[in-house]
Amino acid sequence: AFHSGRSPNPALRCPPACPLSSTTEETSKDLTTEESSLDPEIASQFTIQVCTSTSCTRKLKELGLDQYHVLGELYAHAQSANMEKCVIIEDGGCQGGRNCKMGPCVAIQHEEFMGNVGLEGMNSNEFQESVFHDVVTGEDAGRVWSCMENAISLMTEEARIENEGVGDAMV
Repeated sequence: AFHSGRSPNPALRCPPACPLSSTTEETSKDLTTEESSLDPEIASQFTIQVCTSTSCTRKLKELGLDQYHVLGELYAHAQSANMEKCVIIEDGGCQGGRNCKMGPCVAIQHEEFMGNVGLEGMNSNEFQESVFHDVVTGEDAGRVWSCMENAISLMTEEARIENEGVGDAMV
């Protein structure tokens, strides 16, 4: 689902409160089958960091957008998947001068790894740097969120297979 060349993070982070199921009829109508299959426990292991460095912010300003535009776009995608209380979406510092030159940029982190992780769906340069580049439009934010959904789904499937294997070994 993702790659990181860094060692596991020994620090333990308590995940934010996550809804285990839709609490309102209206919310559940908005969810698609794929979105509703996202595991809140797995999702809570991810953090999305939107770069608010001077370079990335300046590029947004040149397009007539404020520094929180990308943050809002990603939050809207998380809300539509009913995952806004699970995945941490925050503003962050510079992701490295070279990345910010190709910004605005967005980094994904996972609690089991130190630093940023590369996700399937990133282009080759983004994957190498473990940072999404040039995230400006709703479509760009949609691509980032789609990669997140894919990672959550793949990790959920891996956990299910692992748990089935444990159950089979006990029989």
